[in-house]
Amino acid sequence: MTLTLSHSTKRLLLSLLCLCLGIIYLFPYAWMVLTGFRSAVDTLSLRFIFEPTLEGFRSVLGDSIFRAYMLNSIIVSTLTTAVVLTVAAPAAFALAHLPIRGTGFLLFVLIVRMVPGIAILIPIYLVASRLGVLDTHGVLIVLYATFNLPFAIWLLRGFFCDVPGEIREAAIIDGCSERQVFLKIMLPLTSSGIVATGVFVFIAAWNEFLFALALTNSFASTAPLAMVAFRSEYGVQWPSIGAAAFIISTPVVLFAVVMQRFLVRGLTMGSVKG
Repeated sequence: MTLTLSHSTKRLLLSLLCLCLGIIYLFPYAWMVLTGFRSAVDTLSLRFIFEPTLEGFRSVLGDSIFRAYMLNSIIVSTLTTAVVLTVAAPAAFALAHLPIRGTGFLLFVLIVRMVPGIAILIPIYLVASRLGVLDTHGVLIVLYATFNLPFAIWLLRGFFCDVPGEIREAAIIDGCSERQVFLKIMLPLTSSGIVATGVFVFIAAWNEFLFALALTNSFASTAPLAMVAFRSEYGVQWPSIGAAAFIISTPVVLFAVVMQRFLVRGLTMGSVKG
């Protein structure tokens, strides 16, 4: 006997499944937010009903070191995104439309992207130490740009491939140079994809922890490292950690929400052709 479900029943089951997945996915973030508004006793007691307190936020926002780390994250993430897009956009355009052999290069790009950072952390630290660039914004920007550039090139190549080659050929026939085609035609047509790529690069640079922990001390330390300061031999300041995590993650979440239109358009456009 075959059991058949009506269309409304299928939609109900699908909605319940999506609701369950949403709860599972959002639970860690919700728990983090609750930690910022609870006392340490309520957090350790796993209480969902508690008296809200802003002590954690007052402690974090009153910490000059935390504010400095936030500023460092803004500087490093913004400059990393600018560098990556400046280099990745023309490289992706060349791989997508110019008559060059890019198969080997694209394979190399993927291999570089898959290398775990911990595997090369010690050589990078030694080189940075010899060059005297430890605890500087520059070393983080160079590293973040290096690790995010392969992903940006690969993603942007799909966006440029989605633009018909006949448009470039017509512009060339009309007397445009490759530079003019790239700047005046290709960039406007792929603006959504470029913004989407920039959002991903910005978020990756903002959330990076390993290299910032190993290569910085105080001057160039980024926001994720600030939460480590709220744990010491005297205990863990749970309200401060929850408040700091909420403050650090909020700009990224808001940035992604504001750029959601570009993300959807960009990813949809780049998924048509490879």
